[in-house]
Amino acid sequence: MRTSLVGALLGASLVIGVLAGRSSSAPGENPPIDMSAHAAGSELFTTVTPTEGALTVTVIDPRQRALAVYHVDRTNGEISLKSVRNITWDLQMMENNTGKPLPQDIRNALKH
Repeated sequence: MRTSLVGALLGASLVIGVLAGRSSSAPGENPPIDMSAHAAGSELFTTVTPTEGALTVTVIDPRQRALAVYHVDRTNGEISLKSVRNITWDLQMMENNTGKPLPQDIRNALKH
């Protein structure tokens, strides 16, 4: 039953995300995360970002600490899952930076 509920919520979020993305008038503008749906009792946060050829739908489940990213093809409506990740361990990291300067480099420079 819980799996069915989560599936239904995810499906509804995707439909809402697609509809919100199609009505967006500014193609480069990122709409905010839907806080009103969360306040109304929804367990998921969703955001839609228009990109070239597709809409990127991001779904965040704060209870499960999970993030999923989908692309929705604008021409045929096909939905493809791009990534799913449990972010529990990510949020416990003190720092992570893949570009220079690295946090450790900055810290070492300030010590001298």
